[in-house]
Amino acid sequence: MERRVVVIGKNRLAVECLDVVLDAHDVIVLAVADAADDGHDGWQPSFRAAAERRGLPLLAPPDVNAPAFVAQVEAQQPDFVLSFQAAQILRSPLIATARVATLNLHFGPLPRYRGVAPIAWAMINGEAATGVTIHHINPGVDSGELVRSWSVPIDDADTGRTLYDKCSEAAVALFRDAWPELREGPIHGTPQEDAEALYYNRHSIDFSQRQVSWRADARTIFNWVRAFIFPPFQYPLVRLDGVEVEIGSVNWDRRPHRGRPGEILAMDDNGLVVAAPGGRLLLGALRTDGRQADRGELAAAGFAPGAVLNGH
Repeated sequence: MERRVVVIGKNRLAVECLDVVLDAHDVIVLAVADAADDGHDGWQPSFRAAAERRGLPLLAPPDVNAPAFVAQVEAQQPDFVLSFQAAQILRSPLIATARVATLNLHFGPLPRYRGVAPIAWAMINGEAATGVTIHHINPGVDSGELVRSWSVPIDDADTGRTLYDKCSEAAVALFRDAWPELREGPIHGTPQEDAEALYYNRHSIDFSQRQVSWRADARTIFNWVRAFIFPPFQYPLVRLDGVEVEIGSVNWDRRPHRGRPGEILAMDDNGLVVAAPGGRLLLGALRTDGRQADRGELAAAGFAPGAVLNGH
């Protein structure tokens, strides 16, 4: 049975899941791109460009919940509305346009990680794993019935960027595995346990506040630092007397030391070893002014054993 599908979303997830739908010989009656998508591929492929290359009907409304847009979707009589990293929350009138189901693919295990930045929060919270979840969309935020989920392990070598890439790959694979069955309908879901839910709104984390604080335990600092490593856009940083240095890699250990929190214990070509409560932080791939910083340059700026970094 051929299905009529509206795909709303952006980035690699939407592009590759779009292909999964097309490979099943379903009809994309409407591709809905983020209004900010300029049609150019960057660090992520453009969903707008992907839809145009495939000759699909395409819209990029500033408000997907506007009555005029909802009417356009309804006129297409879709069996499914699928959300893949959609930039806007879908409201009840739009949700109700799908004859079989309106589904979302979320980068986090539900109900534990609802809302914004679930990948960063899972890392900051010291989780051993995160996940990707297909769920029904209801009027809440990531609170609809659960349909499918896969676990994604978090390794000590992971950063915010590498974990994002792992979740992207897992999410596409989950949808590819699930779609042949889901498209047949009906889709039964499992209600979420609200008592187990954690919700993070868009104000819960401020990625512009990137300076390392040395008040917490070494493991806690390590988790925070790596969650903020997301090249090419974002790096955590340390400051010393007004000089900022960005961190491209981080490790940690429990080796004893007598340093004050934030004190540089050692420095070599690999980076800085910095004292923290209960251990040491190993900060590498250091950058200044958007480029790799060398040891001599850092030493000239005062980054040397005995110096104490700001952040207390």
